[in-house]
Amino acid sequence: MRLDFAPHVAPNNDRVLRRATIKEPQMPHSGEIRFQIPGPDLSFRAKLLTDENPDVVQQVLAQLPLQSLVGHVVVSGQVIWIPTRIVHIGHSHMVQRHPGAVYFDAPRQTICLIYGRTTESGEVNKFGEVIGSDLPILQKLGEFVYEQTITHPHRNILEMNVDRIITPVTKLECNWREAKEVIEEEIDRVWLKEPEDIQKIRWSGPGTGDQSFSVLDHLEAYLMLIGADMYSLLKISQHENVELLTLEHISREFLAGTFNVFEFITDLGLTKMDHLGQMYLNALKTLTTKEEYVELTGAMMTYVSRMHRWIHHIFPWDMGVDFLHHKPGEVLSLAKEAAAASFMTTVQSRH
Repeated sequence: MRLDFAPHVAPNNDRVLRRATIKEPQMPHSGEIRFQIPGPDLSFRAKLLTDENPDVVQQVLAQLPLQSLVGHVVVSGQVIWIPTRIVHIGHSHMVQRHPGAVYFDAPRQTICLIYGRTTESGEVNKFGEVIGSDLPILQKLGEFVYEQTITHPHRNILEMNVDRIITPVTKLECNWREAKEVIEEEIDRVWLKEPEDIQKIRWSGPGTGDQSFSVLDHLEAYLMLIGADMYSLLKISQHENVELLTLEHISREFLAGTFNVFEFITDLGLTKMDHLGQMYLNALKTLTTKEEYVELTGAMMTYVSRMHRWIHHIFPWDMGVDFLHHKPGEVLSLAKEAAAASFMTTVQSRH
């Protein structure tokens, strides 16, 4: 594979959510960048220190999107590096090294990220900070790079992609065509690539007791049921005696009346579900025909179903071996053993 360090055009499946009412030529930058390694498909975010280190931030942004290699240091601790073409001789923001720091090593023209313990005392030219909730992902990625590029006798070449994060600008109040377009763009984004939200649920998402199993269990069940409910709504829409206004009322009550399913799914870690769901619900009042209802609801159902299949894909189904069914003979044998043990306990107690 040819790795070109120069900026390249992002593929279509990396599209971001666009404004539902006005298509702007450029979307506002959120002040964050994303690092992503294709092999294990791990990604994390970093906040840029625009005020503290404007020179380096500007030079880094000028390089994006960046496709480069990633390596690991061998002296200064748990740090990975990414080569760039940046020549920096301007202002620097020098700080003590610490986990989560993103800094620029000017003599070696590399972006460096500290994911753990460091063994070098010199200050570094920091221009970014890894988002706190993404630190476990950075640590896993750093350990993967160390294993692949340092400890293996056969060194593997690893690719790293760096790009700016575009602020999703969408209005909750929009007509049904605009809402459908936004939903379909999000479907395209998650169709072949595991959503970042699901990665975070596994590593640092919600869940009582610092575990993700109960969250995944709820997502598996609720997403399947929401998709089924939306399919039922589509079937109801085909009845001639059901009017459009009735469909709108039924849809609101099923999905957000007594219990807002979109809001609950967002609480479980799928952060875009509430926004898209509210946009869908608001757009219902702009419909003029039942055919339009089918188009809009079909798009929302497709997004819910695709997210369900992602959860289904990563769910720890292998745990099922601990809950195997017992054959009738095995159950009878266990019952006899239990009865015998109870009898022996009774006999021993009498003596």
